[in-house]
Amino acid sequence: MLRFFQAGLVATCVQFVAVTLLTLAVSASTRYGLIPSSIYRFLAWFYLLTAFGAALTGSHFVDATTAHIRHASRLMRPAEPDLAARILLTQLWLTTAGLIVLSLRPPPEALRQAGLCLGNVDTASIAWPALMTGGVACFGAMTYATIKAL
Repeated sequence: MLRFFQAGLVATCVQFVAVTLLTLAVSASTRYGLIPSSIYRFLAWFYLLTAFGAALTGSHFVDATTAHIRHASRLMRPAEPDLAARILLTQLWLTTAGLIVLSLRPPPEALRQAGLCLGNVDTASIAWPALMTGGVACFGAMTYATIKAL
């Protein structure tokens, strides 16, 4: 089962590295006055851009996931070999779109309260889009692999 998630897992790892580096760069730049602190409002959009880049980057893992999806789709219904892949594509696309919307919304109140307990009020507003865009990268890469399988 893991072979169907290879592209998504690799894209998620790439996204979390990009988010970490981007957050550290923005944090250091605002601390030293190189950029205004209002840049944090746009951090979710920056995370989304990196998620799209991670999801749409072709690699060996995307090709392997594509081959596995194509093979499984043809095994499920030989008369209509692309039907399962089309259904999977619809589900993955809807999940990706939902995660994009969630990443641009404010964090849940429970996450805000957890951030306040940690002593930093901005923790939730940084962590929420970072986590959601990890999902965007994961499901976006699997969507891309499914499109290639059709």
